[in-house]
Parts: sequence; C-alpha cells; structure tokens
Amino acid sequence: MTVDLVSALESLGYTEREAAFLYLVAAHSGYFLRRQFNYFIDRHKGFLAARFLEKAQDAGHVETIDYGQGFHVYHLFAKPIYRLLGNADSQNRRRKGDGMIRARLMALDYVLENEDEHYLVSEQERLRFFTEVRNIHAEYLPRNSSFSATFPAAIADRTQPATSLVRFVYIDEGLLSMRKFSRFLADMAPLLHELGTFELIYVACADYNFPAAEHEFRRQFQPLVPPHQRLLRPDWRTDAHMVSQQRRAPRNAQFTTLLFHYSYPLLQRNEPRGSVHGSEGGSVEPLVNDGVA
Repeated sequence: MTVDLVSALESLGYTEREAAFLYLVAAHSGYFLRRQFNYFIDRHKGFLAARFLEKAQDAGHVETIDYGQGFHVYHLFAKPIYRLLGNADSQNRRRKGDGMIRARLMALDYVLENEDEHYLVSEQERLRFFTEVRNIHAEYLPRNSSFSATFPAAIADRTQPATSLVRFVYIDEGLLSMRKFSRFLADMAPLLHELGTFELIYVACADYNFPAAEHEFRRQFQPLVPPHQRLLRPDWRTDAHMVSQQRRAPRNAQFTTLLFHYSYPLLQRNEPRGSVHGSEGGSVEPLVNDGVA
C-alpha cells in the first residue's frame, strides 16, 4: 500500500483509515462486506462503518448488492476512484457473477489477514516483475485470466525480489470439481517451472476439495515424466533456447491449504450452489451461509 495513493483517496473526503481500506478494495477485489471494513479498522461493530458506507454511497463511489436475508455486498465501481489509482479501466469496476464476487470477497479477506505482504497488484506490475526482475521469457507467462490480478500474488521477501519465494493464492469459491483448478495449474505451469521457488496457497471455506487439489498440484509439479515432455504446447516456439528453458523443474514448489470460517453470500442465479455429494474432486456436501454481513 502506498502513502501517495492513500492520500489521493483522502482528497475525496475519506479519513486515512477509510482511504487505506478503499485502496485495498480497489487493488484486490472491487467488492467488500461491512465486517471486512470493521476488521480493517479493528472495530467489532459500530457507527464508523455506517458513516463510511453512507459517505461512499452518497459520493456515488459504492453500490449495494442485496443478496437477501440481510446480506449486503458493496461494490466499489466509481471510475474516479480507479483513475486516481492509475487504473481507470480496472476489471474490479465491472459487475461480476455471483461466484466471482464471492471469490473477490475471499481474496480481500486473505489480503486483510496478510496485509504486510508485498503484493504484485496489477497485471502490468506482474509482467515487469517476472520479465525484468526474475528474467523469465515472456513466452512463459499465461495468456489469459490466470495471470491477471484476480487472485493475490506476493513476494515473500521484498528486500530480495530477485531470489525471494513468490506466493500465489488460488480461491475456491465453492467448486463442484477440480476442472477450474486444473486449468489454472496448466496455465500457470510454464511460469511456475521457470520460477523454481514458489508457494501456492489453496483457500476455501470447506476442506472437501483439499486432498484432490493437493493431488493435482503434486501431479503437475512432481511429474513422473521430464517436465519438457509435459510443458510443450503446439503454439510454442521450439528453438533450442525454449526447449532448454522448459527442462527446468521447480526447486521448491510448496502447496498450502487455508480454511476460511468467514461468512459469504450463497452462490445464486447463474452459479452452482456449492458442492454436492459425489462430485468430481471429492466435494461431499453443500456449502452453507452461517451469518450475515
């Protein structure tokens, strides 16, 4: 979090704490819950959150999405906010489907719990870091949303960015199978093999998919065949430089699971409602909402 960007948000009439929270929301999620603001300011409940929400809504910076049963999600959508942060066309401004909104809320909870990490916030920042600091050829970077700022990515030791472990977070918003995670790993595999030292944290609200997720991770990064046999893709260049690069195997590939006990809106409308018994990947029962915003 930069002081200059927080100060820019203060110029819109927010207090320092309100501005700092809005920066995190704009950078990492676009969506937030009242309890997340209270967590950030270290208050259990009270008028500060109500005053902040009223201010943000009156200014036209935040809209409310009513999920029923007293559950409200707040969307930071105003273009002036993102323009101040240098990203007027941020995807966080766009209205998402229910599953993605839930994933964004979970990502924000992760960031709030690990605020001191040095995050690679934007796609441009990630591109510069991996190509210029870690000297990874651009051909190895994912070409789709796996590389965008949808999920948090951070440098464990900001004082040694060229050698530090890089930490990636994958959010399971209530998956019915491992297909989405498998695609994510396949998209990220060339970069992660080149990176060599990394940790992938699998975050979910239920542990049903943890064994299947770890199995899929080990299958990708502790393969029974040489990495270059698995990583070759038809559209990749196959010159000597590329082939030699593909043969590198991760030196330190860590997998960690993180179980959240927070409450989120149930998946509704165009998204499946949680996990069901017998689904691919080991999910065994529906997710439930155990509280309100």
